[in-house]
Amino acid sequence: MCPKNKRNNRRTLLLFVLCPFFALTIFSFIFFKNEKAEEHLLEIKTPDEAIADLKNGNLRFLENKSVHLNYAHEIDLTKKEQHPHTLVLTCIDSRVPPEIIFDQGIGNLFVARVAGNIEDDNILGSMEFATTIKHTKLIVVLGHNHCGAVQGAIDNVGLEHLTQLTSQIKPSINPHKTYPLSDYTIDDTSRKNVVLTIEKIIKKSATLEHQLKNKEIKIIGAYYDITNGKVAFLENNVVLK
Repeated sequence: MCPKNKRNNRRTLLLFVLCPFFALTIFSFIFFKNEKAEEHLLEIKTPDEAIADLKNGNLRFLENKSVHLNYAHEIDLTKKEQHPHTLVLTCIDSRVPPEIIFDQGIGNLFVARVAGNIEDDNILGSMEFATTIKHTKLIVVLGHNHCGAVQGAIDNVGLEHLTQLTSQIKPSINPHKTYPLSDYTIDDTSRKNVVLTIEKIIKKSATLEHQLKNKEIKIIGAYYDITNGKVAFLENNVVLK
């Protein structure tokens, strides 16, 4: 047998041996990812479990170990029902995608978005639907740094409908601010806006206040850093420093 044929035979034999191994490895990886994703699609029963799931999800996101990547599989799992454990109220900023930064699958989150993550009657109604009808356990008001809506409120930007929106952010502005504005001034206002929004939610919705007092739900604040992907959670609504 010529050397060329021997080499070809070796390659054929090697492929014959290795192909099943590679196929099994790929299958195992996909199965592991799907199994992990299914674990996180299970119903969460307490607010603290929901908080822990969000924290763990953000850690996976930061470590580039997200498990919710097989969207076709998750669509199939959730086509008949959904069990969102958390409603996230956040800004419309395109750099703040809650499902991704918390590594949550399809069916895990209700997401309400409005510039400056402020509340209004429609947002409150959505929250009441989530907690009362769908038994969502957690509400998160998620702010972020370098927020354009907050900067617009500080700069008194006025437009036809934007003016009334930024007016809801203005109570969070430090009246002793100095110019030129620093990133800290804008971000400090954003943090305070998260806390103020939570206070308004509780004050304006007797339904949510009742559920909160009965410990059926929790309402917490969080703050996303768009420069590094990390979410910081507010403890007892204390303004983050």
